[in-house]
Amino acid sequence: MVNVVCVNWGTKYPKEYTERLYNMIKRNTTKDFRFFVLTDQYVYKGPIEVAPLHTGFEGWWNKLQMFDPEILPAGEWLYFDLDVVITDNIDCFFEWDGFGIIRDFIRPDEGILPGKEYNSSVMRFNNSQFEGIWKYYMTNRQIWQSYQKQVHFFGDQNVISSYLNSFPDIANPFPDEWLWSYKKGVERGKHAGDRSEMFGRTIPEGGKICVFHGEPNPMDVVDEVDWVKEHYR
Repeated sequence: MVNVVCVNWGTKYPKEYTERLYNMIKRNTTKDFRFFVLTDQYVYKGPIEVAPLHTGFEGWWNKLQMFDPEILPAGEWLYFDLDVVITDNIDCFFEWDGFGIIRDFIRPDEGILPGKEYNSSVMRFNNSQFEGIWKYYMTNRQIWQSYQKQVHFFGDQNVISSYLNSFPDIANPFPDEWLWSYKKGVERGKHAGDRSEMFGRTIPEGGKICVFHGEPNPMDVVDEVDWVKEHYR
């Protein structure tokens, strides 16, 4: 069995976002799964299981706690950000081998740090094999914190990318066509400053999950985009 996990820290996303993610996954897979949320405040009932976060971490750094062996049971995991929209069957993500992750939409081949850049909105991994990511962050925590002053630094995403670039045979990115950006579409490498249109406003052929990185988020467009209204519930 593959477990599913998300993170809901602070007050940015009400608990309904977690419940909506669970519902989307349930509708779009034939697999049996357990669903966990790493959280610092919300109480859930029913099938959503809570894994308390360590205190003392802010924002995106909390996502890295899923690689801490003290937080989650050992096993196979599928991670989702709360601001993704699932539009089709995702059994293929449950069946993916190795460390599954998204090639970044803006800088897939050369990130702001040396090496390839990955988007961490959806990941597939065995946490007993990748606790090194947590250790990598904690060992260099002050350095990583200092990078936040850079304009294009994305926290956990850069830590994970840097770690995977250190072990290039580990990463097994998902096919590009499965995941698209609401802002950039399915094509990788569009210039970050291009705001002429939302290139991912239409579901691309083969698209299964839309990533709403940055702004807007799904709730901002749910009343104006039919497929968001249909699936993000």
